[in-house]
Amino acid sequence: MPRTHGDVGSTPRVVGSFHAVGLGYDGVAFLDADNWYRRDHLETLLHLHRHTGASFLSASRLLCRLDGSVMGPCPTSDGTRFVDTSCMLIMRPAFGVLANWCLMPSYAHAVSDRAFFRLAKAAGATFAHSPEPTVYYRCKRSDAYEMMGEPPPHGAEPPPDYATAFRRWVEDGYPALT
Repeated sequence: MPRTHGDVGSTPRVVGSFHAVGLGYDGVAFLDADNWYRRDHLETLLHLHRHTGASFLSASRLLCRLDGSVMGPCPTSDGTRFVDTSCMLIMRPAFGVLANWCLMPSYAHAVSDRAFFRLAKAAGATFAHSPEPTVYYRCKRSDAYEMMGEPPPHGAEPPPDYATAFRRWVEDGYPALT
């Protein structure tokens, strides 16, 4: 993208995913620039798709320090209440949900993965989750270290204002993003 859109990557996600759809791909996965996949990540999710028929697949993740070393499995990545964007694979039957990256309210971009996941559920996408952590997630924010019982390192950023995004989401009539 030629410039930032101030939406935590939602615009590049929708542009890239629609480009893939237009090229005829059967699935769309996302990977933020500071994260990386385990070698078999996509294979794991495609295996899950073949065995469940689900159109929205997800995997768990490993939380990593700024230096890339692993802290451990993410305790919130459960495929029911939370799925990180880099852990998602959307298959053709659920491609209609891809527009939600740019249709969600602007305040929701702080919690865009949760909002996208909730909107996909509301649209009737079918889900399957692999508890196997196949995504490495580099933690830039201090709250991730605190959740893992570690002091945040020098250079960790404070988290965004999640509480306001969650509150406004509910005030707008959406189900709570817990």
